[in-house]
Amino acid sequence: MEVHHHPHVGKKSIKEYLLEFLMIFLAVTMGFFAESFREHIVNKEREKKYIHSFYEDLQSDQKDLLRLINNIDKDQLIPGKSLPFLLSKASRNTPADSIYYYLRLLHRQQGIKAFTNDRTIDQIKNAGEMRLLTNKKITDDLIDYYKKIVFIDYLQQPLLGMKAKLLDNIPLILKSTDYAIAINSEDEAVLPSQHVYLLSNDPFVVNRILIQAEEIRALSNTIKFQIELLLKQNNALQNLITTKYSIEE
Repeated sequence: MEVHHHPHVGKKSIKEYLLEFLMIFLAVTMGFFAESFREHIVNKEREKKYIHSFYEDLQSDQKDLLRLINNIDKDQLIPGKSLPFLLSKASRNTPADSIYYYLRLLHRQQGIKAFTNDRTIDQIKNAGEMRLLTNKKITDDLIDYYKKIVFIDYLQQPLLGMKAKLLDNIPLILKSTDYAIAINSEDEAVLPSQHVYLLSNDPFVVNRILIQAEEIRALSNTIKFQIELLLKQNNALQNLITTKYSIEE
């Protein structure tokens, strides 16, 4: 009976095992570094897009905040300063055109949220990607900027209550028919096209309205000051972003 001998397969040496391990380790390591590098590039691109979006929001805010400051001057501060003199001299027989106009303006509201853009901050928060912003100074300043907007909005809430109280008292001294012509078809307060007169100049009611007007003026002035600070921070943030990320104007 013929016996077949199988060729002897020698065992791998320790050097061969080490070489195989090293090759596998290098392949896994290089794959890891390649994936990390790819993720780093992707994150940098996303960071750049977020920064550009923040920059556009800040530019938009800058224009709208200037408009808001002008509105507060026109609608709250000027009427608040003018009404004490006008109402102290008014009678039922003297034209009260400016009184109607200023009271129409005074109870209007300019909410800070309508003049600021929270598109990017909401998007990056909802996606949980604030970590992508690698410049700590810019990140901290952006967070502080949007916190200030929330604070200004908080200040405007009691202002709404003050204006509601004023609106309750306006019918006690103004005529409804005359009040209706102190506004145009675009819902803008205007001087009446003809002379209008007070329904009453009861000193107690006038005094109440003047106190309410002063409260509105004072708080509106505080809010204006906070918006001016916010606008300065806006400018500083734009400059910082332009410098750190080389964004072209």
